[in-house]
Amino acid sequence: MDYKLIGLSNRDKRVYEALLQSPQASVRLIAEMTGINRGSVFESIKALVGAGLVTHVQTGERKRYSAQDPEMIHEIINDKRRALRDMHGITDRYIKSLALERDDPSAFQFASFYDGDEGLAHILRDVLTTARRDGFSDYYSISSPRVSEHLYNNFPRYSSERVKMGLGVKVIGLGKPLRKQRDFVERRILPGDGHDTGVYSIIYGNKVAIATVDQYRHASGIIIDNTGVAALQKILFEQTWDRLGYDCG
Repeated sequence: MDYKLIGLSNRDKRVYEALLQSPQASVRLIAEMTGINRGSVFESIKALVGAGLVTHVQTGERKRYSAQDPEMIHEIINDKRRALRDMHGITDRYIKSLALERDDPSAFQFASFYDGDEGLAHILRDVLTTARRDGFSDYYSISSPRVSEHLYNNFPRYSSERVKMGLGVKVIGLGKPLRKQRDFVERRILPGDGHDTGVYSIIYGNKVAIATVDQYRHASGIIIDNTGVAALQKILFEQTWDRLGYDCG
């Protein structure tokens, strides 16, 4: 088990497991058992006490430490789950308060750069997040097969998440699709050869994302958060879409 998931380190895990083996142990004994220096053992014990996994008994000036029942880990997880659930409501109120402070929404227009496959996964997450926030039910895409090879590497569940939301997409393909046709997808193909330039565009809400793959197969992308840019790209997409025939492949 990775203790980082409950707010502790794997060093804390080693100390806790040593205390399970040796109740009423001193810092010195735990340091000897784990091979961790005394200062670090003491820091881990403090973290474990704070989490409720360790208690101590003091005799004179000496402290002895004991591990609590491992079942307590379930309680820590439940507490964090409740805190995260409450955090959604707090976050909603916080975001609304920030929105009220915006005198000029255009001041928040910007472009952000994302690198590698995880950067492309961030772009896909932003599509879903923006759709949930703004309530639109479909978006547009100009699809590059070369970029598609990378686009879903770090977010393979993207299409299923999109379908679960009922989020549709109209796709203009720059070549035959590499992936099987998904639900809530309309696709039309740009006729002719040589159109795949390694650039993949997504037009969603008031944003435009552009993903690319260079000659070394390195992926990167940007998100442009600008109402005017998004509106122009939508017009160009719709005019191109209307001039293309259907493709069922």
